[in-house]
Amino acid sequence: MDLFVQQSKTTFIVAAILMIIVGALFIIDKNLALQWGFILAGIFLVIMGILPMIEAKTVDIIGVLMVVLGIILIVAPYIFAAITVVIIGIIAILVGVLILFGGFQDDSDAKLFRLIVGGLILVAGILTFWGNDIIFLIFGILLVVAGVVNLVGATKA
Repeated sequence: MDLFVQQSKTTFIVAAILMIIVGALFIIDKNLALQWGFILAGIFLVIMGILPMIEAKTVDIIGVLMVVLGIILIVAPYIFAAITVVIIGIIAILVGVLILFGGFQDDSDAKLFRLIVGGLILVAGILTFWGNDIIFLIFGILLVVAGVVNLVGATKA
């Protein structure tokens, strides 16, 4: 069992599209984003956990944890309603760190894009702990930008 499986182009394209969707929801309406955000975050985590393991034909700890958390978010999003900002912040920080980690290991032309995306998501995750409503707009903008940068980087790779 590997600790971390290298993510593929397909994984980054799927992640980029989901980031853009969730980011747009946060820009449009915080309440709409919070209502659907957990379900979309769950889908995101399941996809980001499963795809690399399928492509690498192996199982890794981080992938399994992402799938389990994703399923919980999809099946019972109300469990996390009281700690929404904390969950969003933690997920963003973890995803940002994972993408940064992958970016530092990447030797392709997409390395810079991965580092930018990881950094943006990490910053957004940290900013969620400030707890004011403007952070949701900033978080949405950062997710959309990160998604677009990730999509461009994945298509160029």
